[in-house]
Amino acid sequence: MSAYRISFARVTRAEWGKLTALRSTWVVLSAAALITVGLAVAINWNVYRDPGAEVSAGTLTTQTFLGVDVISLILGVFGVLMITGEFGSGLIRATFAAVPGRLPVLPAKAVALVLVAFPVMLVACTAALVAGEALLPAGQQAGIPARALLGAAAAPVALALIGLGIGALVRHTAAAITVYVLTMLVLPAILRPALPESIADDVLRFVPVAAAQAMYAVNSANPFGMLAPGPATLTVAAWAVLTLGAGSVMLRRRDP
Repeated sequence: MSAYRISFARVTRAEWGKLTALRSTWVVLSAAALITVGLAVAINWNVYRDPGAEVSAGTLTTQTFLGVDVISLILGVFGVLMITGEFGSGLIRATFAAVPGRLPVLPAKAVALVLVAFPVMLVACTAALVAGEALLPAGQQAGIPARALLGAAAAPVALALIGLGIGALVRHTAAAITVYVLTMLVLPAILRPALPESIADDVLRFVPVAAAQAMYAVNSANPFGMLAPGPATLTVAAWAVLTLGAGSVMLRRRDP
Protein backbone atom coordinates (compact mmCIF):
# COMPACT_ATOMS: atom_id res chain seq x y z
CA MET A 1 0.00 0.00 0.00
CA SER A 2 2.93 2.33 0.57
CA ALA A 3 3.38 2.53 -3.19
CA TYR A 4 0.10 4.42 -3.35
CA ARG A 5 0.83 6.78 -0.47
CA ILE A 6 -0.02 10.37 -1.36
CA SER A 7 2.96 12.71 -1.07
CA PHE A 8 3.55 16.26 -2.17
CA ALA A 9 6.17 15.11 -4.67
CA ARG A 10 3.69 12.76 -6.31
CA VAL A 11 0.96 15.38 -6.41
CA THR A 12 3.43 17.82 -7.97
CA ARG A 13 4.49 15.23 -10.53
CA ALA A 14 0.84 14.69 -11.45
CA GLU A 15 0.24 18.43 -11.83
CA TRP A 16 3.42 18.74 -13.89
CA GLY A 17 2.14 15.99 -16.17
CA LYS A 18 -1.24 17.67 -16.60
CA LEU A 19 0.32 21.05 -17.31
CA THR A 20 2.94 19.89 -19.79
CA ALA A 21 0.50 17.61 -21.62
CA LEU A 22 -1.72 20.53 -22.61
CA ARG A 23 -0.97 22.03 -26.01
CA SER A 24 -2.34 25.35 -24.77
CA THR A 25 0.47 25.54 -22.20
CA TRP A 26 3.13 25.63 -24.89
CA VAL A 27 1.08 27.90 -27.13
CA VAL A 28 0.75 30.46 -24.33
CA LEU A 29 4.39 30.25 -23.26
CA SER A 30 5.63 30.40 -26.86
CA ALA A 31 3.47 33.46 -27.48
CA ALA A 32 4.78 35.05 -24.28
CA ALA A 33 8.37 34.45 -25.35
CA LEU A 34 7.79 35.81 -28.86
CA ILE A 35 6.08 38.93 -27.53
CA THR A 36 8.91 39.54 -25.05
CA VAL A 37 11.62 39.28 -27.70
CA GLY A 38 9.62 40.96 -30.46
CA LEU A 39 8.78 44.03 -28.41
CA ALA A 40 12.39 44.31 -27.22
CA VAL A 41 13.65 44.28 -30.80
CA ALA A 42 11.00 46.70 -32.09
CA ILE A 43 11.38 49.22 -29.25
CA ASN A 44 15.18 49.24 -29.13
CA TRP A 45 15.50 49.38 -32.91
CA ASN A 46 13.16 52.37 -33.00
CA VAL A 47 14.97 54.18 -30.17
CA TYR A 48 18.53 53.55 -31.32
CA ARG A 49 17.92 54.58 -34.90
CA ASP A 50 18.56 58.05 -33.49
CA PRO A 51 22.34 58.45 -33.01
CA GLY A 52 21.72 60.80 -30.09
CA ALA A 53 19.58 58.34 -28.12
CA GLU A 54 20.51 57.88 -24.47
CA VAL A 55 22.47 54.72 -23.69
CA SER A 56 22.34 53.59 -20.06
CA ALA A 57 21.54 50.47 -18.09
CA GLY A 58 18.29 52.01 -16.85
CA THR A 59 16.93 53.03 -20.25
CA LEU A 60 17.98 49.79 -21.96
CA THR A 61 16.36 47.74 -19.19
CA THR A 62 13.12 49.70 -19.43
CA GLN A 63 13.00 49.40 -23.22
CA THR A 64 14.05 45.75 -23.37
CA PHE A 65 11.69 44.48 -20.68
CA LEU A 66 8.69 46.66 -21.49
CA GLY A 67 6.99 43.55 -22.85
CA VAL A 68 7.18 41.94 -19.40
CA ASP A 69 4.18 44.04 -18.35
CA VAL A 70 2.15 42.51 -21.19
CA ILE A 71 3.41 39.03 -20.36
CA SER A 72 2.45 39.51 -16.70
CA LEU A 73 -1.16 39.93 -17.79
CA ILE A 74 -1.02 36.89 -20.10
CA LEU A 75 0.62 34.61 -17.54
CA GLY A 76 -1.67 35.89 -14.79
CA VAL A 77 -4.70 34.83 -16.81
CA PHE A 78 -2.95 31.54 -17.55
CA GLY A 79 -2.51 31.02 -13.81
CA VAL A 80 -6.20 31.71 -13.25
CA LEU A 81 -7.18 29.16 -15.92
CA MET A 82 -4.98 26.46 -14.39
CA ILE A 83 -7.50 26.06 -11.59
CA THR A 84 -10.75 27.56 -12.88
CA GLY A 85 -10.49 25.42 -16.02
CA GLU A 86 -10.66 22.32 -13.83
CA PHE A 87 -13.70 23.65 -12.00
CA GLY A 88 -15.38 24.46 -15.30
CA SER A 89 -14.69 21.07 -16.87
CA GLY A 90 -15.36 19.04 -13.73
CA LEU A 91 -11.82 17.64 -13.71
CA ILE A 92 -11.37 19.08 -10.23
CA ARG A 93 -13.53 16.25 -8.87
CA ALA A 94 -11.03 13.70 -10.14
CA THR A 95 -8.18 15.76 -8.69
CA PHE A 96 -9.82 15.89 -5.28
CA ALA A 97 -10.67 12.18 -5.45
CA ALA A 98 -6.97 11.45 -6.01
CA VAL A 99 -5.92 13.92 -3.29
CA PRO A 100 -8.68 13.83 -0.64
CA GLY A 101 -6.81 16.17 1.68
CA ARG A 102 -6.91 18.88 -1.04
CA LEU A 103 -4.34 21.13 0.64
CA PRO A 104 -1.40 19.91 -1.48
CA VAL A 105 -3.23 20.57 -4.75
CA LEU A 106 -2.71 24.31 -5.14
CA PRO A 107 0.94 24.37 -3.94
CA ALA A 108 1.66 21.51 -6.34
CA LYS A 109 0.11 23.47 -9.21
CA ALA A 110 2.21 26.47 -8.17
CA VAL A 111 5.44 24.45 -8.23
CA ALA A 112 4.56 22.97 -11.63
CA LEU A 113 3.79 26.44 -12.98
CA VAL A 114 7.15 27.80 -11.81
CA LEU A 115 9.08 24.82 -13.16
CA VAL A 116 7.47 25.17 -16.58
CA ALA A 117 7.16 28.95 -16.97
CA PHE A 118 10.33 30.32 -15.37
CA PRO A 119 12.84 28.59 -17.70
CA VAL A 120 10.85 29.76 -20.72
CA MET A 121 10.75 33.33 -19.46
CA LEU A 122 14.45 33.24 -18.56
CA VAL A 123 15.36 32.18 -22.09
CA ALA A 124 12.99 34.78 -23.58
CA CYS A 125 14.34 37.61 -21.41
CA THR A 126 17.93 36.58 -22.16
CA ALA A 127 17.18 36.64 -25.90
CA ALA A 128 15.47 40.02 -25.52
CA LEU A 129 18.49 41.41 -23.66
CA VAL A 130 20.97 40.07 -26.23
CA ALA A 131 18.87 41.59 -29.02
CA GLY A 132 18.58 44.91 -27.22
CA GLU A 133 22.32 45.14 -26.62
CA ALA A 134 22.99 44.19 -30.25
CA LEU A 135 20.95 47.20 -31.36
CA LEU A 136 22.98 49.70 -29.33
CA PRO A 137 25.02 52.22 -31.32
CA ALA A 138 28.44 50.90 -32.34
CA GLY A 139 30.91 50.87 -29.47
CA GLN A 140 28.24 51.52 -26.80
CA GLN A 141 27.57 49.27 -23.83
CA ALA A 142 24.90 49.50 -21.12
CA GLY A 143 25.89 46.80 -18.63
CA ILE A 144 22.54 45.50 -17.41
CA PRO A 145 23.13 43.44 -14.24
CA ALA A 146 22.18 39.76 -14.09
CA ARG A 147 19.85 40.64 -11.21
CA ALA A 148 17.64 42.62 -13.60
CA LEU A 149 17.51 39.71 -16.04
CA LEU A 150 16.46 37.26 -13.32
CA GLY A 151 13.93 39.75 -11.98
CA ALA A 152 12.38 40.26 -15.42
CA ALA A 153 12.01 36.49 -15.85
CA ALA A 154 10.64 35.92 -12.36
CA ALA A 155 8.19 38.85 -12.14
CA PRO A 156 5.52 37.58 -14.58
CA VAL A 157 5.77 34.07 -13.14
CA ALA A 158 5.22 35.44 -9.64
CA LEU A 159 2.16 37.35 -10.86
CA ALA A 160 0.94 34.14 -12.49
CA LEU A 161 1.06 32.54 -9.04
CA ILE A 162 -1.11 35.36 -7.74
CA GLY A 163 -3.50 34.65 -10.61
CA LEU A 164 -3.54 30.98 -9.62
CA GLY A 165 -4.43 31.92 -6.05
CA ILE A 166 -7.17 34.28 -7.19
CA GLY A 167 -8.56 31.54 -9.43
CA ALA A 168 -8.77 29.17 -6.47
CA LEU A 169 -10.52 31.80 -4.37
CA VAL A 170 -13.08 32.81 -7.01
CA ARG A 171 -13.35 29.50 -8.96
CA HIS A 172 -15.26 31.02 -11.89
CA THR A 173 -13.05 31.92 -14.86
CA ALA A 174 -14.63 35.21 -15.95
CA ALA A 175 -14.95 36.52 -12.40
CA ALA A 176 -11.40 35.47 -11.47
CA ILE A 177 -9.91 37.10 -14.57
CA THR A 178 -11.86 40.26 -13.78
CA VAL A 179 -10.50 40.31 -10.23
CA TYR A 180 -6.96 39.75 -11.52
CA VAL A 181 -7.17 42.54 -14.09
CA LEU A 182 -8.73 44.93 -11.57
CA THR A 183 -5.96 44.13 -9.09
CA MET A 184 -3.12 44.47 -11.58
CA LEU A 185 -4.28 47.33 -13.81
CA VAL A 186 -7.16 49.26 -12.29
CA LEU A 187 -6.18 49.30 -8.61
CA PRO A 188 -2.84 51.09 -9.12
CA ALA A 189 -4.55 53.73 -11.28
CA ILE A 190 -7.25 54.58 -8.73
CA LEU A 191 -5.21 54.34 -5.53
CA ARG A 192 -3.27 57.56 -6.04
CA PRO A 193 -6.29 59.88 -6.34
CA ALA A 194 -8.17 57.87 -3.71
CA LEU A 195 -5.48 58.01 -1.01
CA PRO A 196 -4.22 60.98 1.00
CA GLU A 197 -1.16 62.42 -0.68
CA SER A 198 0.95 61.84 2.42
CA ILE A 199 0.66 58.03 2.17
CA ALA A 200 -0.10 57.43 -1.52
CA ASP A 201 3.53 56.82 -2.54
CA ASP A 202 4.18 54.48 0.37
CA VAL A 203 1.11 52.38 -0.43
CA LEU A 204 1.53 52.27 -4.20
CA ARG A 205 5.01 50.81 -4.11
CA PHE A 206 3.63 47.71 -2.37
CA VAL A 207 0.94 47.04 -4.99
CA PRO A 208 1.80 43.70 -6.70
CA VAL A 209 2.36 45.07 -10.20
CA ALA A 210 4.54 47.96 -8.96
CA ALA A 211 6.62 45.64 -6.79
CA ALA A 212 6.99 43.24 -9.72
CA GLN A 213 8.28 46.04 -11.97
CA ALA A 214 10.78 47.01 -9.26
CA MET A 215 12.24 43.49 -9.36
CA TYR A 216 14.00 44.29 -12.64
CA ALA A 217 14.26 48.09 -12.58
CA VAL A 218 17.73 49.63 -12.91
CA ASN A 219 18.08 53.24 -11.80
CA SER A 220 14.63 54.00 -13.20
CA ALA A 221 12.69 57.08 -12.22
CA ASN A 222 9.18 56.35 -10.98
CA PRO A 223 6.39 58.73 -10.02
CA PHE A 224 5.89 57.09 -6.61
CA GLY A 225 9.38 55.69 -6.00
CA MET A 226 10.00 51.98 -6.51
CA LEU A 227 11.10 49.57 -3.84
CA ALA A 228 14.64 48.26 -4.02
CA PRO A 229 14.84 44.91 -5.86
CA GLY A 230 15.26 42.84 -2.69
CA PRO A 231 12.24 44.24 -0.81
CA ALA A 232 10.26 44.20 -4.07
CA THR A 233 10.94 40.48 -4.50
CA LEU A 234 9.87 39.79 -0.91
CA THR A 235 6.72 41.87 -1.43
CA VAL A 236 5.67 39.98 -4.57
CA ALA A 237 6.49 36.67 -2.87
CA ALA A 238 4.34 37.68 0.11
CA TRP A 239 1.40 38.48 -2.19
CA ALA A 240 1.81 35.11 -3.93
CA VAL A 241 2.00 33.18 -0.65
CA LEU A 242 -1.01 35.08 0.71
CA THR A 243 -3.24 34.38 -2.29
CA LEU A 244 -2.10 30.78 -2.67
CA GLY A 245 -2.54 30.15 1.05
CA ALA A 246 -6.04 31.65 1.05
CA GLY A 247 -6.89 29.71 -2.11
CA SER A 248 -5.69 26.44 -0.54
CA VAL A 249 -7.84 27.01 2.52
CA MET A 250 -10.89 27.69 0.36
CA LEU A 251 -10.27 24.55 -1.70
CA ARG A 252 -10.18 22.62 1.56
CA ARG A 253 -13.39 24.10 2.93
CA ARG A 254 -15.60 24.28 -0.14
CA ASP A 255 -17.09 21.56 -2.28
CA PRO A 256 -16.07 21.49 -5.93
